[in-house]
Amino acid sequence: MHDALLQPLAFTPAYQSIVWGGRRLEQWRDDLPEGPIGESWELADQDRGMSVVASGALAGKTLRDLVKDHPRELVGEFFIGDEFPLLIKIIDANDRLSVQVHPDDALATSFGVAERGKTECWYMLGDGGELFQGCKDGVTKGKFAAAIENQTVEETLNHFVTQDGDFFFMPARTIHALGRGCLLFEVQQSCDCTFRVYDWGRVGLDGKPRELHVEESLKTINFDEQTSGPVQMDAIEIEGVERKVLADCPYFTVEELKGDAISGGGNGRCSIVMNLDAPGALKTESGSIAMSPMATYVVPAIAGQWTASGNGLRILHSQPV
Repeated sequence: MHDALLQPLAFTPAYQSIVWGGRRLEQWRDDLPEGPIGESWELADQDRGMSVVASGALAGKTLRDLVKDHPRELVGEFFIGDEFPLLIKIIDANDRLSVQVHPDDALATSFGVAERGKTECWYMLGDGGELFQGCKDGVTKGKFAAAIENQTVEETLNHFVTQDGDFFFMPARTIHALGRGCLLFEVQQSCDCTFRVYDWGRVGLDGKPRELHVEESLKTINFDEQTSGPVQMDAIEIEGVERKVLADCPYFTVEELKGDAISGGGNGRCSIVMNLDAPGALKTESGSIAMSPMATYVVPAIAGQWTASGNGLRILHSQPV
């Protein structure tokens, strides 16, 4: 078992059928269920979607099994929890998601809805998607509540049309909504708690309006501080690899890496390697795995440094903190 954790791991995605979902993942996947698939949970330790090792000596083991049996070998010496700390998704928005907000750690526990809150971030793939992030200047709690009553919530939110490679950081308590045309990787705290405040007047797959959480949302939204707009970070080229730090927060780090031979990890924490565009290989000292485009891999902390090789790779590398 120890030896199996010295090489990269691939997991079987857990697909989520959602009313606003699409079918774009069929470009890369041949196992997509029927219907609108809004999310592929690439790496998840949740009851509603659990990652399972897809191949190798650990095939069939759930992510929860690995965390329970080998917490520090998998996640890192710093780790003291019993649940994998991050949740990685691919989201395909064929329609607008609900206008929503997630609690922070303190609110999640005080509401009794989760053990932790949900800070997240989005890396956009392709041009032309729309999203909403943060309230416009001057929007107070009272004005926002009135907009809910008047069905004019859209008018209170900042609206963006996205481009390939745009990155949006979403601290907990930020009001937001993904919109039509968005295809993206999401890195977030491992929390499945969402407060919907507005759902564009539509019904769910069962033909009924989806549940709203207006009271909780109004208590959660931080109207005094609302993050808005794509993160602007400069890239640094080192030994033929273009590196751009996108997020460095109390829960995770995310960096964009471009090149033909990319290395990372080796700092006592696991690495989550999201391969975006081109096929390649992911290697540690003890083993390797073929990388497919639009796929996610884990290098356990105990495996040390990794190297990804291929022609024109673009990788998102995330680590828990």
